[in-house]
Amino acid sequence: MFSLGLTTMGNSAACLFRNGRLIAAVEEERLSRIKNDGAFPLLAIAECLKLAGITIGQVGEVCVYWKPWAIGTRARGTLRKALATRSAARNVGARVSKIFLRRPGPNPRPEDTGAWADLFSIRRILTTQFGSFTGSIHFVDHHYSHMLYAEAMRDWDDYVSMSYDGGGETNSTVVSVVSGGRRSHFPPHRWPNSLGHFYSFFTGFLGFQMLEGEYKMMGLAPYGEPVYADVLLNSLLRLLPDGRYRLDTARCDYHSAMNGTFSPEIDVLLCPRRAPDAEPTGAQINLAASVQRVFELAQQHVLEPVRQAHPQIRRLVLSGGCALNVTANGRLLQDGLFDEIIIPPAPHDAGCAIGAVLVRLSEAGRSLTPRQKPAVRSPYLGAAFTDAQILAEARNHCATLPALLSEDELIAGTVDLLTSGLIVAWFQGNAEFGPRALGARSFLADPRSDDIREQINVKIKKRELFRPFAPSVTREAASEFFELAQDSPYMNVVAKVRESHAARIPAVTHTDRTARVHTVSAEANPRYHRLLTAFGAATGVPVLLNTSFNIQEPIVYSPAEAFATFRRSGVDALAIGPHIIRRGDLA
Repeated sequence: MFSLGLTTMGNSAACLFRNGRLIAAVEEERLSRIKNDGAFPLLAIAECLKLAGITIGQVGEVCVYWKPWAIGTRARGTLRKALATRSAARNVGARVSKIFLRRPGPNPRPEDTGAWADLFSIRRILTTQFGSFTGSIHFVDHHYSHMLYAEAMRDWDDYVSMSYDGGGETNSTVVSVVSGGRRSHFPPHRWPNSLGHFYSFFTGFLGFQMLEGEYKMMGLAPYGEPVYADVLLNSLLRLLPDGRYRLDTARCDYHSAMNGTFSPEIDVLLCPRRAPDAEPTGAQINLAASVQRVFELAQQHVLEPVRQAHPQIRRLVLSGGCALNVTANGRLLQDGLFDEIIIPPAPHDAGCAIGAVLVRLSEAGRSLTPRQKPAVRSPYLGAAFTDAQILAEARNHCATLPALLSEDELIAGTVDLLTSGLIVAWFQGNAEFGPRALGARSFLADPRSDDIREQINVKIKKRELFRPFAPSVTREAASEFFELAQDSPYMNVVAKVRESHAARIPAVTHTDRTARVHTVSAEANPRYHRLLTAFGAATGVPVLLNTSFNIQEPIVYSPAEAFATFRRSGVDALAIGPHIIRRGDLA
């Protein structure tokens, strides 16, 4: 039987399982080319069906990452906020209209879809768009779908599992312990007390786009000092006994912030708000550092009762949008709170497409078999393209057809480019699922040159200079270069660069001597591992600067997008399939 998993309204995505085995997963943004597309995932569904070679009529069940009727807590809280003031009513009304009330027509556009009401119309939408759908539809708990996807990453018997984000049906933070095959729950943290909303509120206050620019504030934070941490903890995010916390939702009004409205009290209490395109002031940089530090303290505070009750359990599974805070994840390891942490490739809502099907399988008493687990753990779940498809696209862009290279020639040629100080666009194998470029759709460069960062920022990425670049490193050499005693296969943990090696890889070493590490094994990505190994043999550094193959857009998905982005970038070469194309080869 085929099972289709869906998420919408946030990071929309679809996945497809065949008899319990994951065969495809795609985010809507990769196909619509709209960053963080929250539309109903029509394109992603179509892509999954295409990759499986089936029609919607062959799908036996659809699994959805939310129980749309179980929102009493959120509805009551939203109503109370709307009744408080006229401005609150306007902001809440705008947000409710955007999320709850829009409905797709026969030919929906992205701005017309992704409404809460869609969750009650799934059968109609699927039938209208793809043909008759007669299968069953199952709605599952939001946080449970986060957790089961993340927990599938490891074969651990005993662990702590935490899902936290802006909020699910009722809860914003959920913690449980799995031991001896049994799950026990700690009291959940109810919405609107939300660490996700706390972090996003200040993302907007500091002039970045909420629900998209959180990583920018995280990148800015190491340049400042957490001088406002005490003020934040005393006034806006109070840490209460027994691991509880309370967010001042009156002053940290998430809905108002989404509409660009902030309480003037925040300017007085902390510092003036930053305009979106203004250079950050010293005070604003310190506020970023303070928000990050308070977030880390709150994360540890929530986990403290679990550690006290189960001191012998030293492994942690993190999921939810807040699990993308790689600095906080690394802090848990640096401070020794846990010995090992795993975060999935897509801890945000997109991953719930997979998680929703896993919840359904669990409810049916079915667990993943050893043969089914590798697919769920892989981030390489989108389309791969044949040599013929790549060559057909090359005909549209190249003056002459590129040479067909062997694997050895491809690797050696790419290493030669990189060691010459050139930047290479790397397009190989199946597209990644999740927000990280993990060696399938990447820009690559030599990390030994500090100047390469500015070249990438100015010529290609066109992004803020304070944002760091991540290293990919062979799994075998990771502990030599980084203070990291575990794998980081999905680039979700920050670790210190070893002092003895920081000067050797300055392009991927942040101002606080940390890096967002991506460990690469030969099993997970054989070709990329070969490239890293060959680069290491040539330079003594089996590390590459790895950043996503995009320019202020979603990561490229197809050869057409790879060539288009290559053309408008300043990148020097494109290694796509069995070809290396230099800029001078373009027609």
